Amino acid sequence: MTDPYLVDTPAGTLRGTPLPDGGALFAGIPFAAPPLGPRRLRPTRPPRPWPGIRDATHFRAAPPQRAPALMGADSAAASSPFGGGALSMTVDSAEDCLYLNVWTPDPTGHLPVIVWFYGGGFDVGSAAPPMTDGAALARLTGTVVVAANYRLGALGFLHLADLGGPGWEGSSNLGLQDQAAALRWVRDTIGAFGGDPGNITAAGESAGAFSVGALLTMPAAAGTFHKAILSSGSAARIFDADTGTAIATDLLTALDLREVDDLLDVPVERILETQSTVIDSDIGRRNLPGGRSWGAVHDGAVLPRRPEQAIADGVATGIGLLIGANRDEVRLFQVMQKAAFIPADEAALLAEIRQAGVTVPERLLAGYRRRAPDAGLADLRASFLTDAVYRLPASRLAAAQAAAGGRAHAYLFAAEPFGAELGAFHAADLLTLFDSLERLGAATPHLLEIRDDLTGAWARFAATGDPGWPPYEPTARPNTRQFGGNADMVTEPPDDDATAAWTQPA
Repeated sequence: MTDPYLVDTPAGTLRGTPLPDGGALFAGIPFAAPPLGPRRLRPTRPPRPWPGIRDATHFRAAPPQRAPALMGADSAAASSPFGGGALSMTVDSAEDCLYLNVWTPDPTGHLPVIVWFYGGGFDVGSAAPPMTDGAALARLTGTVVVAANYRLGALGFLHLADLGGPGWEGSSNLGLQDQAAALRWVRDTIGAFGGDPGNITAAGESAGAFSVGALLTMPAAAGTFHKAILSSGSAARIFDADTGTAIATDLLTALDLREVDDLLDVPVERILETQSTVIDSDIGRRNLPGGRSWGAVHDGAVLPRRPEQAIADGVATGIGLLIGANRDEVRLFQVMQKAAFIPADEAALLAEIRQAGVTVPERLLAGYRRRAPDAGLADLRASFLTDAVYRLPASRLAAAQAAAGGRAHAYLFAAEPFGAELGAFHAADLLTLFDSLERLGAATPHLLEIRDDLTGAWARFAATGDPGWPPYEPTARPNTRQFGGNADMVTEPPDDDATAAWTQPA
């Protein structure tokens, strides 16, 4: 009888372990060569084969990281609704991090596959629990779930291609290159774990979703997945090469280095201690035009075109999209950053709105006040940034995909796991996708029903490309499935004065 916990791969044989609820876990699988020594800050390379049977029963460490810049210097992990476990990251100096994990309900099956890319602002993240509970997602969706580490911060997104000279040409978007390598591994190998290599969905939340938005148009990822799920992300978040080069130049200066090659010898702890000083820590500054953060760079090679424009031109029409946003995305950062989040005055908020490209910011602010007459400046800023960074780009992506002849479905997550103060905050949907409601004391019958509805939609989409409601149509009223709230279907963006002000001429 064949041992279901022994799997042969092109690189060697793996031994997994049974899961408590059935199925199997194969953890700590190398999908790329370790980015160590001279391979630091270099493009992803294939892993080396191994002899004999490799143990795949234990998770490997997360990529090197420190507490996310978005938390701010005076924010404690306890300020997060997740408590100290998920966000209180400590440095891990083991740069040997390019491993993935496979949770399979049936190693002998032929199941749909979800490849998950974690969020964390491109600063933090892990493909293993507690941040990524692939066992829960696999159980709730009936899919084979793969989660892959990718390099973070400066180690993953420092743009050196235009600064380093000969030998550094491919050193850009290294985290994206890691993700593309993981997808190639899944395409070539997942059949041995009970997955269908002809039915792969790339999925992610926040930074992971913004990554998927870029992967949709990345040549190295072409043909590796058939559908995509973007939760709290889009194809719009990308920095130009000049900004990427400026950040890299500033990091060298901050580290007191003269040459790019000197980065190979700097202790990883110094890079982690310094990298937050050359980017913006405020959620608005790092995401609005002119801001600086880690993330995808339009370098012209790894990403030949700006993803949003490439999708509008039809590059991804063969890939079905499921695009979600949370109703109150930025409320989480408002609560965590406290006084630092509040605009100095109304003029400062209007200036920030203008920075987002709104020609008459007074009209937009008036529109938000009509939505919430009692809102203060902090609440108004949270509403504006929620639209600017998350909800409007999600709707634009769905509309662009539809206009290009592709298929997109949209949803809005409106459940409030911790009440009205946080609302449907950024990452609230992960509490349902990773079945964390009971652990966090939020498992009401209503929220458990929403969990089943959302994961059921993901399961249907991963299996068939149809989550259970009509494709997105910008002119339809309504056009977007809502999970939570007071209606099953809503219109995104809302048909009101605030939405109109985003595109009104002066």
